Amino acid sequence: MPKSWVHFKLADFVRPGEGYHFARTEIAAGNAARYHDHDFHEIFWATRGAGEHLLNGRTTAVEAGRIFLVRPKDRHQVTGSADPLHILNLAFPSRNWREVRRRYFPQERDWFERPTARAGWPLDARAQGELQYWAERLAAEGRPRWALDGFLMQLPRLLREPATEADPVPEWLVQARRKIAQPEHFVGGTPALARLAGRSASHVARATVRWWKQTPTEIVNAARLEFSARQLAETSRPILDIALDCGLNNLSHFYALFRKRFGVSPRRYRLRAHSTVRG
Repeated sequence: MPKSWVHFKLADFVRPGEGYHFARTEIAAGNAARYHDHDFHEIFWATRGAGEHLLNGRTTAVEAGRIFLVRPKDRHQVTGSADPLHILNLAFPSRNWREVRRRYFPQERDWFERPTARAGWPLDARAQGELQYWAERLAAEGRPRWALDGFLMQLPRLLREPATEADPVPEWLVQARRKIAQPEHFVGGTPALARLAGRSASHVARATVRWWKQTPTEIVNAARLEFSARQLAETSRPILDIALDCGLNNLSHFYALFRKRFGVSPRRYRLRAHSTVRG
């Protein structure tokens, strides 16, 4: 184990206006960050390759299918091998996790404090598909707060998934979910999801509930609301126009869906986002 370490600060990685740091990194043999701790919470997972994670003096394997949750006080280092390790790394203010826990999981033990989180939490195909979906959201330009909060709200559900490869999510369903996130598709609602999947509406409904515990309507509305959150944070377009672009013609219904997902009204969300950018 290294005898010394360095202390990383989130401010050194996050640009002005960004809510967090998110990056795709390739780590080859002999190429690794220094042994360190930091002033932020960190989550990372591998997409391919192999490597090792040295954490507080203990080494575990890093490979696709496991996600690691690292606390600020942890000292760690990720190293690669002859088969380069490709990881996705998320670093964010610790206060964000505290706020999400306080609001949505006040009775739950902190997942970052559980031994499994640091040994590498095993994920099944369903959860890995969800991670791929959230990676696309987290990579949004400007690293918006809505993407981070959305991911952190879903994290405990992902970690509860059983680790098994016996029942993988069909590729046609994974692709349909990825495509429905695009405005030209989600504006068509659940019929568009079925069309993208190449299956009947009833078949798609059974599949989404089976693998993701969500109805097609919930999946489509999530895509609509994530788009609307980006529009609110990044533009000054009228809220009505944004709702219409989402395929939601009833403004009160749009407000109700938005408040349920983000905890605030669209107007309040915009004010917070613009205040963060200016600050």
